Amino acid sequence: MANTVYDSVEIKLSNGDDVIIKPLSIKNLRKFMTIIEKLGSDDIKSENDAMEVFIEAGILCMQQFKPELAEDREKFEDIIEVPTLMKILEVAGGMKLNDPNPLATGLDGLI
Repeated sequence: MANTVYDSVEIKLSNGDDVIIKPLSIKNLRKFMTIIEKLGSDDIKSENDAMEVFIEAGILCMQQFKPELAEDREKFEDIIEVPTLMKILEVAGGMKLNDPNPLATGLDGLI
């Protein structure tokens, strides 16, 4: 019997749908990391700018777990709340937003 080497989390979206979140594939993780690197750029001057990066990363994650939600940004923003988005980023991308080392999250200028 095969064993998984990662944890998966089932989350309930505000529309009642359940989604199982697990770590991203290496291919998608590379894309995720490129998006998250934007948090360290000079273009991020506000929490709203950071939220745009988080939303872009969340949409990328949903391409793997719930593709129909990733196709419509407005629907994504309507269904996903901030705590849910942060959990998706944590589980799928390994991004710990409460890490005591803010450089590990890319949020060093924002927290």
